[in-house]
Amino acid sequence: MNLRLVITVSTLFVAAFAGQASSKQPAAATAKTHLIVEDVKLAVYQRSATPSHTPIKPNTKDNKLYDVDKQVKVQLMFNVKDEKSKESILVQQAFVAFVHKDSDREVLFVAEPEAGSKTYVAEMDMKAQEKNFDGLNGTYNVRLIVGDTNAANAIDWNLVDVKVTTSPFIAVPTKKSQIVNYDPLPEIKHLFREPEKRPSAVISDTFTILCMAPMLLLFIMWLQIGLNFNNVKISLWSLGFHSGLLAIFGLYFVFWLQLNMFETLKYLAVIAVPTFFCGNRLLRSLNESRRHTKTE
Repeated sequence: MNLRLVITVSTLFVAAFAGQASSKQPAAATAKTHLIVEDVKLAVYQRSATPSHTPIKPNTKDNKLYDVDKQVKVQLMFNVKDEKSKESILVQQAFVAFVHKDSDREVLFVAEPEAGSKTYVAEMDMKAQEKNFDGLNGTYNVRLIVGDTNAANAIDWNLVDVKVTTSPFIAVPTKKSQIVNYDPLPEIKHLFREPEKRPSAVISDTFTILCMAPMLLLFIMWLQIGLNFNNVKISLWSLGFHSGLLAIFGLYFVFWLQLNMFETLKYLAVIAVPTFFCGNRLLRSLNESRRHTKTE
């Protein structure tokens, strides 16, 4: 929002609110000061020179276009007075605004009263203040803005125009964290991870058949050779060895379904030790029985 408009509206709003709050008091107490600005003097001079002021009549505009660059200073002096008593007074708000004619960009300077006086002075050293113009050259309207909560009016007076020429300006990029953006942000569309492509069922079935081929081959060879369970001796070692083999095959099946390699190796180590020991004892007993048969 335009800063001059904010100042003017806030002054009038506070004045209206204060007038409403005091409406129950006598009429003499509701009388407010009507502001006027007089004794306006403008000086645009070289930084090393003595200022030479040009008077400007109230509510008029100096038709001269002043050239302003970093080699000059601009000084504005004025008095704020009560229209009835013509006495100089101090106000709460006194600004000098440089308003760019094309873009309406504003550069504000505060006017302060001189020590021991009620005369306001606003002095702008353009060499020190040109950074506030951000390299925006061109014609600026110099406006005097005065307001007070105890005043019945506010003043916004375009008293002169100046042509500002500044040094080349290199804009410093603003950090993203310092940018305040109230525009709606783009919609965030959530993209879920697409499922990975898997091989066809033919490949998985072929792999399963290849894994089961050794066991199938074992059963086929057993059927061709023939199984003679009559010669199998029922003993502790025989039961332990065959139980261990069944447990190992069962472990492989569970590994295929849900276990990982490390868990399978851990369980296999537990099963393999007694299976190996029982198998070794079983082979030893079979060998001894064969020797005993030959000797007879």
